[in-house]
Amino acid sequence: MPHGPIAAASRPPMAAVATRRTVTGNRLRDGVPVYFAGAGRWSPAVAEARHVAEAEAGALLAEALAGPPPHPVIAPYLIEAVLRDGRLVPLGLREEIRAFGPTVRPAES
Repeated sequence: MPHGPIAAASRPPMAAVATRRTVTGNRLRDGVPVYFAGAGRWSPAVAEARHVAEAEAGALLAEALAGPPPHPVIAPYLIEAVLRDGRLVPLGLREEIRAFGPTVRPAES
């Protein structure tokens, strides 16, 4: 994903993009960030996340929290995201890093 002033200028203004909500948390067994995909399923791929309008966010979180213990995810919470070029992109640097990985890649030996 390109960064910087040129990339930012090519994006539509945030007001023109409908903000969506999705649920994320960390998988209990290994701490990997995961996204609620619906029907009790969690995925490490943000592209598989179920996303809804703000008005439906509470119901989505309740659905993500439902189910018998032990819950597979630690502390699920709602995040904001937008659809950019058909791709779900979390808003905010922290959530972008959780979804797409570190901003610095290790050097190859």
